Parts: sequence; C-alpha cells; structure tokens
Amino acid sequence: MRLNYPSHVEIDLDKLHANIDLISRKAGTPIAPVIKADAYGHGAVAIARQLSARSEVEAFCVWTVREAVCLRKHGIKGRIIVLGGVFPVEAGEAVDLDLEVVISSLAEAKTLAGKAGRRMAMAHLKINTGMTRLGAGPDDVLKILRSVSRMKKVSLAGVMTHLADSDKPRSKMTKAQLKLFDDIVSSAASAGIAIPPRHTANTGAIFLHPASRHELARPGIGVYGVQEFGGKDAGLKPILSMRAKVALVREVKKGEPVSYGMTWVSPGRRKVAVVRAGYADGYSRGLSNRTHAIIGGRKIRQIGMICMDNCFFDVTGLKVKAGDSVTLIGSDGKQTIPMKKLARALDTISYEIMCGINQRLQRVYLRGGKVSRSLTGSAR
Repeated sequence: MRLNYPSHVEIDLDKLHANIDLISRKAGTPIAPVIKADAYGHGAVAIARQLSARSEVEAFCVWTVREAVCLRKHGIKGRIIVLGGVFPVEAGEAVDLDLEVVISSLAEAKTLAGKAGRRMAMAHLKINTGMTRLGAGPDDVLKILRSVSRMKKVSLAGVMTHLADSDKPRSKMTKAQLKLFDDIVSSAASAGIAIPPRHTANTGAIFLHPASRHELARPGIGVYGVQEFGGKDAGLKPILSMRAKVALVREVKKGEPVSYGMTWVSPGRRKVAVVRAGYADGYSRGLSNRTHAIIGGRKIRQIGMICMDNCFFDVTGLKVKAGDSVTLIGSDGKQTIPMKKLARALDTISYEIMCGINQRLQRVYLRGGKVSRSLTGSAR
C-alpha cells in the first residue's frame, strides 16, 4: 500500500477492535475507553466514531471540557465523562452538553448545581485512596455523598478512584487502595446512601486485579494495544505505526559528519538516507544514534542527531531511493520497532511517546488493510 504523505501515522482499526474484544472479555463489565489527549495521539474523533456503536462501550473518558466539546461538535452523542473536572467558568457549558463531570469536593458539586439552570448536572465523585492527585479525602466522602443526594440539580452517575500501582501483578498498594475504596462505599451504603455505579479499573487493573472489576471499567493504553503492565503477554496488539519517506539519498566519505554536533562521523564510504520526520513530529531527539528503523523489511541504523524535521539512516548496501517508506515505529514485514523499546531508550513510558506525536502527521485509518476514507483526515 503506497500513501502519498511525507510522513504519517497508521492506525489499524482491526487491531483496535480486537483489543476492545479482549479488554471487554477480561473486564466482564461495560467499559468507558479513555480517549483523552487526542486518544493518546491516535485521533479522538476517529476512535470515538469507530467505537461508539459497540455495545460494550458505555461512555468515553476525556480529561478536559475542551476535549469533550470537540467530540460533541463532531457528532459524538453518547456519554462523556470529564475526568479532570471543571473550573467554574466551564461548568455551564459542561451541563449544557450533557457531560458527566468528575468532582472531588462538595464545592464542585455546588458549582455544577448553580450552573444547571433547568437541566440536571451529572457528576462522578472521585475518592483519593492513595494516588494523591484529584479526589475527595476518605473522611469527607460520607458528607459529600449525603449532601449531593439532597441536591435537586445534581445527580451522581458514578463513584470512582484511580489506582497508582496497578501495573504490578502483586501490588500491595493496589490491594490497599481497593480495600479502602470498598470500605468507604460499604460504609456509605450502610448509612442508607444510594451508591451509583462504581469504577476503579484501568488497563493494568482489568488484567491483573480482579477485585477492581466493578460496574464499569476505564481502559486507557490497552485500547491502543500497548501493555505497560507486568506479567505474561496479554495479547494486546499495538495499533499505531509511524512512517516517513526518504527525502534524499547521498553518499558520504570517510571522516564526513552527518547532522548537528558531529555526533556521527562516517567511518568509511557510506550511503545515507535523509528521512522526512524529526522531533517536531514526535520522533525524539533523545533517540539520536540509539535506535533503528525498517525499510523494505530490513532494519537500518539511525545515525547523527535527529533534527526538528529530518533524521538520518545508514542504508549502505541497500537499494533505497527518494520516496521510499521508512517505518520509525511499528511493523514492516517480519521486523518491528516496538514503542516500548523506544520508551526504554528514552527512560520514559509509551504514553509519552504516543502523546508526543505531532498533529502535522496525517493520521491514516486502516480497516482490512485498506484506508478508511471516512475516518482518515477527520478532525482531531
């Protein structure tokens, strides 16, 4: 398949659906895929359009009202949970768009009530059980639940927490968080408070911690096929590949440097491919002289400093010409450049690499190996 983009990202929708199948079976509950940060760089509108019709998908999770507004503007009509909460200036718009807002305090619930007008504001109460980011303190939860239950303009759609260590199979922290959450919810129920649907499970918890499987699950990175949690291979399939074209092939002599800083000097006569992708596209400068790519099913070594818009590869002995496609992340034939390997080289996690892929790279969506024209080029 030949695509006429200087550089682009391919999203394999068949693998996306296979991941959803696997996650849904493992969770045993409805799911609310996390599509914040432009679906971790995969294109939130396109991913939401693709998954909206699936019966397992109960809602989508974003972080900001702005992200939710974008989904609504592009026709996503189902439930949207705003995980990051809202500031007072955003509360009215959130209610008007039927967004479900995560709250961490009674003050936030009152703000929603004050902006509800004739509508009913929907909220999810987040409990801090150990992440120590957002969330109500355990000692405040009962008071908040009682107060919100009496509000005429706010309805609780869920009660939740976020797990800080769920990627470890035998995490004592996760066990303690889940016990605290369940104890708090049980105490509230014993006090006669109606408990809305509970949700605590992220991707790692879905696969490693059965006690986290409540009425709803919130898979994030697993949707996109990357396994950041420990234990055996779960069978998730990465859905993203990053490809760029060769702009120029040139011969270099012994002693001739390539790119800024002369970090690579040719040890002899070499053939070098200049490729149309750089750190502005999300191909990190930190990978300079430390990674490989694939061309024609063969691995090639990256050389020299990665520039803002270009990078360089040693293609000595290979038949390479301008316009040839180079795979920077993902698979080509039997060869693969795993995102997790790049993340390890950068001392980071796959999330950061995904989210750093710039939007000037065209997202191309594939179904059955063919380009989905209805999604490719959709707004993000």
